[in-house]
Amino acid sequence: MRGKTLLIFSSHLLLLISCGHKKQAPDQPAVTVLQQPEAVIKTVKDTASNDKQNFRATFDAFRKAVKRNNIDSVKQYIHFPLQTALQWTNNDLESRPVDKSAGLVTYSEFKEYYPDIFHADVRRLLPGTVESELQEIDNQTDEDYYKTLQQVTDKGSKLFEAYLQYPERNGRSESFFAFVFGRINGHYKVVAYYAKWPVKG
Repeated sequence: MRGKTLLIFSSHLLLLISCGHKKQAPDQPAVTVLQQPEAVIKTVKDTASNDKQNFRATFDAFRKAVKRNNIDSVKQYIHFPLQTALQWTNNDLESRPVDKSAGLVTYSEFKEYYPDIFHADVRRLLPGTVESELQEIDNQTDEDYYKTLQQVTDKGSKLFEAYLQYPERNGRSESFFAFVFGRINGHYKVVAYYAKWPVKG
């Protein structure tokens, strides 16, 4: 898919280093990275380099909760409102209006839509996710779907996606589902779910 790079995990995870600094308050002078204390620079680097490890730890715990099919456990790994709309493309935006808020599932609605998101195929397949089904979203993607999700995540953090495709029970067609993870306040959570069919409506 455009805007994604294949993410392969191994027992020795590669560290990602990114340079950047937090947005300064309006009444504070801009501070360059070279002017920042060494401890601050180290914290910025550590946060960026740990994205893969943090995502992987969250994903492993998330799929165990899904396998147990415990709604309260699963809920801990969800950011609300959860985007569940069909994945739109830039071409979709050019050809028709896209209601980006129509698929949002709130905390109070989660119990109602839980069976539609975590259906039997999700509970069967997600726990056995293999490395090739995990992807890192390019931070420079021009796809509006991912750019919209990035708006609720920590600045400069990475999005990760678990995308699984599988044959439907009739054996004549394919289906798929995906969970997108983003770092929010330092912790990775599911920020979106999309599949062949919409959850709401």
